[in-house]
Amino acid sequence: MSTLTAILAATVSIAITAADASADPVAGENLAEKWCVECHGIRAGKLSPNPAAPTFPVVAAEPSITEYSLRAFLRSPHKTMPHITFTPDQMDDIVEYILSLKPRR
Repeated sequence: MSTLTAILAATVSIAITAADASADPVAGENLAEKWCVECHGIRAGKLSPNPAAPTFPVVAAEPSITEYSLRAFLRSPHKTMPHITFTPDQMDDIVEYILSLKPRR
């Protein structure tokens, strides 16, 4: 590996870590309380008011749920959900909150 490649790889790694570090799951929970709680159970042990809407802990527990898949899902319109346009920081926060509900192995 050349020195330039190593420097670029380290820079990208640091940038990704810095982006992850700026996400705030508490702010994400507050956003969920504001925009999602009418249909979804957003906390463990809470049922969804809309039986057709999965709870956030159920969503988080799906093996296919990753940061990438959540971002893609939240950016895509759905017939059964209002289309909410998150700012980049809000997207970081809500994704971080949902992923924080993922069961630990």
